[in-house]
Amino acid sequence: MSEERMKILKMIENGTISAEEGEKLLKAVEYSKDEEGKAAGKKYGFKDFVGEALEKIKNADFDLSFGEAVEFQYHLETSGEPFHDLDISIANGSLHLEPWSESYAQAECHVKVYQAADEKEAKEQFLADGQFDVTNGILRFANPSKKIKTFVKLYLPQKRYEFVKTKLSNGTITSHDVQSDHFHLKTTNGSLRVKRSNGESCKLETGNGSVTITESQFDLCEADTINGSVKLDGQFGKADASAVTGSITVNNDGEAAHTGFFKTTTGQINVSLPENKSIDGKISTSMGSLHCDIENYKILSNKKEVISKELVFEARDHFEQVYHFEADTKTGSVTVKDKTI
Repeated sequence: MSEERMKILKMIENGTISAEEGEKLLKAVEYSKDEEGKAAGKKYGFKDFVGEALEKIKNADFDLSFGEAVEFQYHLETSGEPFHDLDISIANGSLHLEPWSESYAQAECHVKVYQAADEKEAKEQFLADGQFDVTNGILRFANPSKKIKTFVKLYLPQKRYEFVKTKLSNGTITSHDVQSDHFHLKTTNGSLRVKRSNGESCKLETGNGSVTITESQFDLCEADTINGSVKLDGQFGKADASAVTGSITVNNDGEAAHTGFFKTTTGQINVSLPENKSIDGKISTSMGSLHCDIENYKILSNKKEVISKELVFEARDHFEQVYHFEADTKTGSVTVKDKTI
């Protein structure tokens, strides 16, 4: 079963889209495969078709018929007990993480509570439904109520953490200057952005929204979106990026870079190759074009069929360490180039 089908079925299972919308998406994926040999104009129809099927996710930003919301500001603080892990789960809102010089964590919350009579009732509901505490070295922050929007700025003691895990149903997650061995950030509807961070692994996943990692360094970097673009800019050992409708842009300039896998269905792929590495590459497309803008590369195979183009090549074989990558798109183009200074 294709990766696209697996993603769509998972969205149906999680309730992100209805069975009817999932059926449209599945048909759209099959449509892409069946129609690749037809006129180029067809590809735009496919993109529109997928976009229409995802319209519910796009507009799912809590436009629920709950009436007016009661809004207030609220600050939460830990007692100063040390913690090494973060486990955050919010139904609706947004989350921003950044370090500060204090020894405790503080959450600045802008809260909207629906179906509350007044601010007193709204605050009581917010506190009753939520959690903010440190237990066994884990900072837990949760607000699962679908009738509450919580926009959070979470300030963390400046240190290296072991695991940062965050999950939102609707909302954007951003993290600046946070250091952790492992990051796992997930939202159903919203963008994900990580900046100036480093660690062993970083896994970012969204159903509808862009994924951006900049000025960061990870041994393993995984970025996954269904409807949105992916941008990876930093130093990564292994980088894996995928999208269904959206472009992928990769600039991996790390000495530790060794592997990259980049795949989208309807979008462009642009890859800047790491320096001082021997290159082992394969780029392919069904309806787009292939561009290999690097010096003195050696073609191993070059398939130029009407509905299938594939270029396998090597370059810089005087370097000992090898960077292997594959980039594949169905209806877009692939461009590979040397890193520009």
